[in-house]
Order: sequence, then structure tokens, then C-alpha cells
Amino acid sequence: MYEKITETLPKLARSRYSFIVVALFICLLAYGLNIPWMGFYWDDWPWIWFSHVLGPEGMLQIDVEHRPISGVVLWVGGLLSGENPLGWQIYNFTLRLLGVLTLGWALKNIWPRQRAQITWVALLFLVYPGFGQQFVAVNNSRHLFPLITFFLSIGLMAAAFHNKARYWRFTTLAVILSLITMFTTEYYYGLELIRPLILWLLVRRDEKRFSQSLFPAVKAWLPYLIPLAGVFIWRYAISRSVNYQITLFNELGASPERSSLELLWAAAQDVLAAGLGAWFQAFRLPDPALFGLRTRVYYLGIVLVSAVSVLLYAIFRHEEHDRPKLWEREALILGASALILGPIPFWVTGLDPKLSFPADRLNLPMILGASLLLTAIINLIFKRDAVKLLLLSIIIGFSVGSHNQNAINYRRDWKYQIAFFQQLTTRIPHLESDTAILVNELPNNRSTDNSLAAPLNWTYAPDYSTGNMPLNMYYIELRFGRESTSLENTPLSGVYRFFPYHSSPDQVLVIYHRPPACLRVMDSDHHHYYPLLPSYIKDVLPYSDLDRIVPGADPPAVLPAVLARYPQPQNWCYYFEKADLARQREDWESVAELGDVAFTLDDSPNHASERVPFIEGYAHVGRWSRAEELTFEALEINQFMGPMLCEAWERIEAGTPPSTQRDGILEKINTQLDCSLY
Repeated sequence: MYEKITETLPKLARSRYSFIVVALFICLLAYGLNIPWMGFYWDDWPWIWFSHVLGPEGMLQIDVEHRPISGVVLWVGGLLSGENPLGWQIYNFTLRLLGVLTLGWALKNIWPRQRAQITWVALLFLVYPGFGQQFVAVNNSRHLFPLITFFLSIGLMAAAFHNKARYWRFTTLAVILSLITMFTTEYYYGLELIRPLILWLLVRRDEKRFSQSLFPAVKAWLPYLIPLAGVFIWRYAISRSVNYQITLFNELGASPERSSLELLWAAAQDVLAAGLGAWFQAFRLPDPALFGLRTRVYYLGIVLVSAVSVLLYAIFRHEEHDRPKLWEREALILGASALILGPIPFWVTGLDPKLSFPADRLNLPMILGASLLLTAIINLIFKRDAVKLLLLSIIIGFSVGSHNQNAINYRRDWKYQIAFFQQLTTRIPHLESDTAILVNELPNNRSTDNSLAAPLNWTYAPDYSTGNMPLNMYYIELRFGRESTSLENTPLSGVYRFFPYHSSPDQVLVIYHRPPACLRVMDSDHHHYYPLLPSYIKDVLPYSDLDRIVPGADPPAVLPAVLARYPQPQNWCYYFEKADLARQREDWESVAELGDVAFTLDDSPNHASERVPFIEGYAHVGRWSRAEELTFEALEINQFMGPMLCEAWERIEAGTPPSTQRDGILEKINTQLDCSLY
């Protein structure tokens, strides 16, 4: 039995389709385990909303000016997935897998005899830890798809070199695929420049002398150079009227020496971070402060399974004659070149690749170079095969683990988005059109105000189809700064890709949300003394108009299906939002009734100030002892609550008739809280 297994496994490992199975397995471990719990993030939201408003054909118009085929990729994804995040995650997962399979095929055409080395490069490419936006599925599908066409084009170019009988057939297909790549995204313009180097490496194997290998390589590159030059000219011509304008020449013209040095230094940092730093990032263990014991054990299990699986596959398929000869040198040259040339489209437009969100998407064109370079360096440094296999397996295992850490963060981000909109619609059942929502920068760092404006409109204006976009959201600190924020002469208007938007400072609602505290609708009358409120929030409180909320509007706001399918928990924040809305209507009986339920939950206020609406509610219905109890409870929890509590009791005094009990409690509170100071 044992002998049969030892004979069968190497045969399976060396079969033609074994790499597909292994790549699928590693892809599932890295990206597939968490996708049922993923949602929409960042630019996913606008694209999906445009499709909802304009129909699937709306996707075709996205970035059509400078990425003509980009919308086609989104349109196909929309036809397959609709408005279902799971469908989009599977779509993007498939594109990622096809990308690595086409890479393996392309590299096999360049290095037909280096099967083992190609496997390592492809697997490293698959799990590269410097790109963490796999789960931004809608937006990044249009950047992952062209990797497939690019690698197919490279593979056909190499195949054309080896097969003279089909040279023009393969070359024509390769040029068409190259154009599809470049018209889908500009991300891989720089990688197009590695073509002559690949051709030179192929020519040089037969003609060692540089002088005699250069001309044939350039000649073979000409069919690709001509359309490439055309695309470059076209892209430069339209650069001033589309996103990502080319700024390099202006910078160099203003200060050539300084700009050149700064650009070179920034470029060197980008290359080192993407080529080397990203692999070290994979070894960051889960922070116990952020990840529980069960999650850390799960992470270690994923790392172990991934590393052992890849190691066993490498051992069973290992062949003595499958050894690199000149491969290391060629891989070093090609890898370094790809790493340096890949980011050119970003450097000329002033973008800066980073290892953190959202700039980590710009590392996509550097993954090929980073993977080639790492594999070549390990082969050069370590001579024993066992050490190489073990080290590469460990790197892949920890890289898979890093993507699972990343996936958990995305899952948490989606849960936050759900909770945010659930609380928002509970507190604001209807919102007047042309309202500008001003909010602090929310903790879901994978979406911005620009992103969340889409589900905001989807929720409160589900029938919108054309004209002035009903609502918009602004991060105060991001859009207006932290210092002396004034909206008096600030135009709250613009264009949201296809739709104009216009509001004014007298059509504003201010929201503040710092979880775990509940979402707050803010205004000067109730929140001027909110403890430790950032100054940039205080500055805009006078503009917040609670009349923008229509409490009794029918029908109330309904979350989009993608958010509505999650049941809203009947927790503390649910009752707080309903009570705060009732307080706005001065429905004090409802506030007190909601308080009676809320305070009996297996939950509690997340911020001392969340007791204030209930203090007012209990006071207005004559339950003075309960109002007094909650007042001193809030002060005990947060010593900075005094001014806000005094303000609340001032409103209570003005809105309730005198009584012995009321006046006694008022005197006690005014004395103990030193309310005369405020």
C-alpha cells in the first residue's frame, strides 16, 4: 500500500494539470474561505449604484474616456453577478486564478525547461502580500482581468519566436491582446516595456554577443512598439481631461534637478517596498489586541496547511534534471526590470504605490517582478534543494495567512457598514433631498465619503434616475480641513461621475460616529458640550438642521437589498436611535418606554452621553428619580459630562412645569455639577 502511494503521488504531482489543482487550492485558502461574508467596498459602491440607476449598460460608461474596455469587464461582471457581493467575489476570484494560470503558461513559453522555477514564481505571484484589494471585487476586476490578456500576449509573443511557421498568427493575436490590456487599464503600460528584454533574452540564447542579439530583438519588438507608441500618444493627449493627469513634465520643468532627485528617491523606495518589504509584511503575526485566540489559531492552521501542501507538492514533483542553469541570471534581469518599469504609469501621474490601503492597488504591475526576483535570489543564495523548497513553502504559507488576516479586516469593515446604515435609517427615517451629510472620518477605512454617498442615495432615493443627485456625504476633516471649518462660502456642489449635485450650507445635517458609541445626529442645541468633541465637528454644528429629517414620512427609508438582507439587532443602539428620534419629536412617553426596554437588555450605553435623551424623557414624564439616577451615573462614568448634563437639565427646566420634586432635583444637580459655570 505504501509503495503504491509513493509511486502514485509523484505521477500525479508531475501530471500536466497538477499545477492547476494546486493553484486552485492555494487560491481558495488565500481568498476563498471568507468570500461568503464579504460586501462592497470603496469604488465598488459607486459602480454598483450606477448600474442600479442606469441599468447594466451604465457600467459601460465608467472611465470610457481613458479605459474604453474597463466598462466591458464591469458590465460582464454585472451580468453574471448583478448586485450580489458573493457573485462579484467569485468573479474576481476566478480572474485572479486565471491570471496566475496564464502567467504560468507565459513563463513556460519563455523557459520551457524550468518547470519547477515557474511553479514557484506563479505561486508567489498568486499570494503576493503587497496587494490587499482582492476583496474590492467590483473595482479591481477591471485591473485583474487585463493581467490575463497581458500574460496571454507575452506567452504568444514567446511562442511566435519559437514557432516561425505560425509567427504572424501568434504575433497578431499577441498585439490584439496587448491593445485589449492597455485599453482596459493603464496599470500595465510600464510592463509593456519588458517585451524587448524578453525577446533579447530569447535571441541571446542562440547569439551570445550583445551586438548581434540586439538588432533581432528590436526587430521582433516592432509589431508591438508601433501600437504601444500610438496608445502612449493617445493617453498623453487626453491626460488633461481625465483622471490621473500626467504631471511629471510640469514638475521637472519647474525644478529639474530637485524633481529628478525626489522622483528617483521615491521610485527607489517604491521598488524596495514592493520587491522586498511586501514579503516581510507577510510575516506579521495577528495582533492579540485585534484578533482573538480562536482567530489566531485559525491563522496558524491556514499557514501550516498552505506551507505543508506546497512543500509536499514540490517534493513529489521534484526531478533531479529539473534544475536552473542560466535561469537565475535571466530571472534576475527580467524581475528587476519588471519591478522598475512596472510603476512608471503611476510615477508620471504623481501617484505613490504603498503597502497599505488604498495605494496598495498600485503594486499590481510590480507583482511579476517581485515574484521573479525573490525566486531567483533564493535559488542563487541557497544551493541545497531542500532548503529552497522549505523556504519558499514557508513564504507562501505566511503570505496565505496574511491574506486571511486581511480578509477578516474586510469582513469587519462590511459589518461596520451594515451597522452604520442600520443605525442611520433608524435615526433618520426620511431625509430631505439636496441634503449634505457632514460626518467625521468613519472607521471603515476601506470606504470613503465618496464611496458611501452611493448607498446613501440608494437608501433615501431608491427611485432616483436622473437630475440633481439627492444627497451627498462629506468627511469634514478630509474635505474642509481641521482648522476653523466654516461653510459660509463653501460650495457644496460638484459632479458625482455622471450626476450633478448641489446643496448649500443651510441644507446640512451633521453626523458623528465613533464606535462602539452609537451614531449621533448632532446640532448646536444638544451637542455643543459633547465631551471631547473634535473642534472641526464643533465648527459645523451651527449648520446642522434637524428639520432635514422628516420623522413621520411615509414610506420610511429602506435599505438596499444588499444591506437589508442582514437582520437589524435589537440592541442598545437600536433603542437609542429610536429614542433620540422620539426626543427630536418631543414624544417623551415613547422615549421613556424605549428607555425601559433598553436598560433591561444584555447591553449597555457605549458612551455616557447616550443617557441624555432618556434623562430628558424620564424627566418630562415625571420620573424624576430615574432621571436623577441616570444623570449622576453618566457623570461617574465620564467626568467631562458635566456641561452637557447641565445643558440638558436647563432644557428640562424650560420645558416642564414647576414641582417640589423637580425643583429639588434641579437645585441638587445645579449645585453638584456647578452648572452656573456654563
